[in-house]
Amino acid sequence: MRLKIRTKIIASALLVVSLSLLLSGFLTYDYATGIIRDQSIKDSKTKLAQISSQLKRTQDQVVKTAEYIVSDEEIRALVYEAPSESFEENYFRKYTVQEKLKRFTALNDFILNALIVRPDGEMFSNNSGYEDYFADYLKQPWFERQKRERSGFSEPHPFFSLGGNRQAFSYVLKYRPIGMNETSDSYLVLDIAYTEIDEAFARSAGDFARIELLSGTGGVLYRYPASLSSERDAFTEAAASSADDYLEDRSRIALVNDSMAQGWRQVAVLSKTKLFAKINHIFYYYIAMIGIGFLFSLGIMLPIILNLTKPLSRLTNAMKRVSVGDLQTSVEIRSKDELEILGAGFNRMVADLKRNMETSIRDEEMKRKMQIDLLMAQINPHFVYNTLNTVIYLCHAERNRQAIEMTQALIAILQDTVKTGDGAVFATLDEERRIVDRYADIQKTRYPGKFELRWEIADGLGNAVIPRMLLQPLVENAIVHGLFPVDRDPGLIVVRARLDESRQLRLEVEDNGAGCRPGTENGNESRDGNGDGDRHGDGHGDRHGDGHEHPGLHKANPAANRERTRGIGLANVRERVRYHYGEPYGVSIGGAPGSGTIVAVRLPFRQP
Repeated sequence: MRLKIRTKIIASALLVVSLSLLLSGFLTYDYATGIIRDQSIKDSKTKLAQISSQLKRTQDQVVKTAEYIVSDEEIRALVYEAPSESFEENYFRKYTVQEKLKRFTALNDFILNALIVRPDGEMFSNNSGYEDYFADYLKQPWFERQKRERSGFSEPHPFFSLGGNRQAFSYVLKYRPIGMNETSDSYLVLDIAYTEIDEAFARSAGDFARIELLSGTGGVLYRYPASLSSERDAFTEAAASSADDYLEDRSRIALVNDSMAQGWRQVAVLSKTKLFAKINHIFYYYIAMIGIGFLFSLGIMLPIILNLTKPLSRLTNAMKRVSVGDLQTSVEIRSKDELEILGAGFNRMVADLKRNMETSIRDEEMKRKMQIDLLMAQINPHFVYNTLNTVIYLCHAERNRQAIEMTQALIAILQDTVKTGDGAVFATLDEERRIVDRYADIQKTRYPGKFELRWEIADGLGNAVIPRMLLQPLVENAIVHGLFPVDRDPGLIVVRARLDESRQLRLEVEDNGAGCRPGTENGNESRDGNGDGDRHGDGHGDRHGDGHEHPGLHKANPAANRERTRGIGLANVRERVRYHYGEPYGVSIGGAPGSGTIVAVRLPFRQP
């Protein structure tokens, strides 16, 4: 859709104002969100540190209690004393251990149970009468997993006590008593009320979109909200496994705190939507300001722009009239600025255009006539003369069919040569091949058995567009200046066409004749001529008894008397290629004296 310049100016001005407002709003919004985000992250890290501090105190108390129990000499002596045959002695031994364990658990009311398991499976606890329960209790998966560790906290699991079933997590310590010569491991299990973790998170968990407490083995000790799936999403998983304490994506921020013992880690997720809700009203405020700015700018700039663009509108209308052929148009602009100068220049341009068009029509007619004359002049007159002379001889020799074929070939070459318009400049490779084949037929009739022409054209290149009369001069040079100077029957000319690695068209004309002398790389010397090479003896060809010339029909030695004639030539081919295509296209010549010559032409690959 075409827009008027006044519309473009108005739109551009409004765009600049809008972008300015949007940019300022974005910078303000980004600055505010950055402050709120940094402060929220700082507050959240403080909350996580407080939770970690409370949990670490619980961890330290549990670990110290375990160390006190396993290092207590009285407990160690009673637990590892050999069982007595007396039931009363065994009972009082267990009772004494039970009372001592109660003293340790009484100091920490969150420790629900202390259980010592000897290598032979005998158990000692501060709670009596639970031997059968503890036997099944220690078969649960959480204990089987913890047995493989030296020490550590388990995942939450059910625990039965006098108060009923409740959630607990356990600290399991694997040890061997000092000085007892025990070769098997004993276990100390301290069951801790899960309320210790709940209470640590109760005050701050609601400030996060998600928060998890992970044990050193990767187990989940706490998750909020509890309704979330036990499967962690990819973002939370990446934060939990990251060595950094901060991770962010487009909608969330993850904070990690690992200041607790036993490898415990907190992973808390903040929602940016919730985090930035406080400044949403600022965003709506700037949207309103942008709308008001649009209306205000439009009201101020519209009258100014309309006044500035009126001369341009008149100039545009005048140009439209000129574009449809009305060269009597003029425009009057009196704005006393650059537009007035532009209007005066337009009037001069129209007058010059009218004058130049009249001149151009006359010149084009003259150019067309000169082009036809030039193309006709490019035909080698000696080649035409000798060909017609050969036709006369064939007619006298009553070889009418050969005379007809030779005349038809000559007519076809002349028709292709004198084309006008676009057809006079370019042709397809197939069309050029037909011209060369007809030319070769004429030369083979004049010089039978002297040479053979072979084509090697890659598939799909027959319709490649090349300059007209490009190959015929190269083949003619190969015959006259390559094969005729040497006594080599038959000579061979190979014309190739292919695409190189860069998808450029490469044409080659190769002969096995005399080769080229040093200095022919630039397209000069003997290979730049366009001779016909048919003269013998006195320069007028052989004469038979009938008095008619028949140059070289049965016997020819063109190498002895080559003539140089005007023609298209290698230099002309090179100039036409450079004129039509420029660098890096052109003509190159290779070979050595006595080993033949190859002329290569590099062109862009184009199709009609």
